[in-house]
Amino acid sequence: MSGPKLEHGGFPIPWTPTVRPEDETNMYPYRKQVPSTRNLPVGWTFAPGRRPFHQETVFDEAVEIPMRDGAKIYCDIFRPVTDEKVPAILAVSPYGKNGHGFRIFDNIPFRLGLPESATSGLEKFEGPDPVEWCPRGYAIVNVDIRGSWDSEGNLYIEGSQMGIDGYDTVEFIAAQPWCNGAVSMCGNSWLATEQWATAIQKPPSLKCIAPWEAFTDKYRDLICRGGVPKTNFASFIFNKTIRGRNLREDIGAALTEWPLFNGYWEDKVYDTKDLTLPIYALVSYSSGNHGSGTVRGFNRAASKDKWIRFHPTQEWFDLYTPRYIDDLQRFYDRYLKNIDNGWEQTPKARVSILTYGNRFEPGPMWDVPFADYPVPSTEYRALYLQDAGKLATSSQAKESSVAHYADSYQAKPSEFQLTFDKATTLVGHSKAVLWMSCRDKDDMDVYVSIRKLSTSGEVLEHVNVPWEKLPEGVNTQYDVPMAQTVKYTGPTGILRASHRAQIPERSTPMIPYHPHDREEKVTPGDVVKLEISLWPMGIHFEAGESLLFRIQGFIDTSSDFPSHIDKKLDNLNEGQHIIHFGGKYDSSIIVPVVPLPSQ
Repeated sequence: MSGPKLEHGGFPIPWTPTVRPEDETNMYPYRKQVPSTRNLPVGWTFAPGRRPFHQETVFDEAVEIPMRDGAKIYCDIFRPVTDEKVPAILAVSPYGKNGHGFRIFDNIPFRLGLPESATSGLEKFEGPDPVEWCPRGYAIVNVDIRGSWDSEGNLYIEGSQMGIDGYDTVEFIAAQPWCNGAVSMCGNSWLATEQWATAIQKPPSLKCIAPWEAFTDKYRDLICRGGVPKTNFASFIFNKTIRGRNLREDIGAALTEWPLFNGYWEDKVYDTKDLTLPIYALVSYSSGNHGSGTVRGFNRAASKDKWIRFHPTQEWFDLYTPRYIDDLQRFYDRYLKNIDNGWEQTPKARVSILTYGNRFEPGPMWDVPFADYPVPSTEYRALYLQDAGKLATSSQAKESSVAHYADSYQAKPSEFQLTFDKATTLVGHSKAVLWMSCRDKDDMDVYVSIRKLSTSGEVLEHVNVPWEKLPEGVNTQYDVPMAQTVKYTGPTGILRASHRAQIPERSTPMIPYHPHDREEKVTPGDVVKLEISLWPMGIHFEAGESLLFRIQGFIDTSSDFPSHIDKKLDNLNEGQHIIHFGGKYDSSIIVPVVPLPSQ
């Protein structure tokens, strides 16, 4: 087994021991994998209560895949019983091949509407289910990445090494005697990020990708959004859930060592500008990790054959929804089996537009078709902050200001409101332009959000999972952690004031590119201009409903924060933040107004 690569972008990688597979905390019990091939007969189940196989399937267990540096990683392969060669769909992550994977569904009440009986239990966490895909004529290959579980080497937390290993894995699988030489990949989150990382390495046998919810810049999208470190997520995912036998890249230590963007973080950026293969990208509004990065990867890709879909639920729920499994199969059939099935006529962008309301009623507008994304007919409308908490299409002449305490979850935000006089639909990125100051500190962590109000002034929420489909009598009154999991409140944006610098040539009118490579502290009391991009949204307002724009000292992901009462915020805010508007201060929120196709 070769030694690890010592640097990312000229910076030494911090390593830490990986928890060994035998430690079952938050995991299914580990069982030693022995190389074998067997047929799973019709009716076979992995465990009681799981979905049975309805077609005989070949199971190649613990197959060894050689990497170019000599390390060996392992995969499980499920394939239909047939004399014909079939395409392969890879599910690649550190979460376990099968039977010993990430146990997150069991830790969420009602399993996000996905009972155990919905899947076989042989799917990778966030990956395709063999019991679903093998009868459709595909092999499912579940790969444990380098350094995870029994795979050799040290475990890299994404970056270029992940893409290099992905290249070797794709070409190894394409050369197997049962494979037709066409390979794609599938899955959410890490499994989707792996697709971007592998695709930019350009393995010849990778014929298309379907990155369903994946960031493309680990620093900006995930753990230091807006320049504000998000250490809790890094600690949870990588310290508590990953298993292996050697060392693991310590992403939390790296964030502590290098809070500014540098070559280490650059290695974890996946620039898709040279991609030309077909792409089917998926985005949700509810994910706080993937939305903006997926759009960036899609928009920068040079591919002519690319599609994007925004769904209104939750990424795991969507992955196992029958109609979207069928939809994804049409994409794979076209580019892995060369079936002329009319897939190219699929609208380039299908955007679900949220209406909010009570639970899943009246329900979102599903899959509204558009020619592209961002929607070409978008009108970007500036709404200016005014006295009395109003928003208006013109700035007031008189300079004014409001202030809010930014160092407590109990503090009230600054709020500004616009009531629509006619039905209005917002689709795409929005941007806040704010002139702000703070007398109490030389920096500010600023969080902005858009909420929807009913005609009576109630702050609305969108429920991501259709709870009405659960069995009768199930108590759907959830606690705070569940509320944060299943409810979406609206798009958010974050920026640390000392990171306000931009690179104009890399910015767009709605998405400023902040290099995050230096700090420009703010002299207490000085007024500075902040431009903050909010993640994509799709929200419909009827006449009489209102848009509520919030500015505060923490991210607003739910309407209730009882677990945070009297707890200190995990940022650097102190004292009051002051927002200046009117006169020379053009503080505003710019929103993307889109006519619906039927209008």
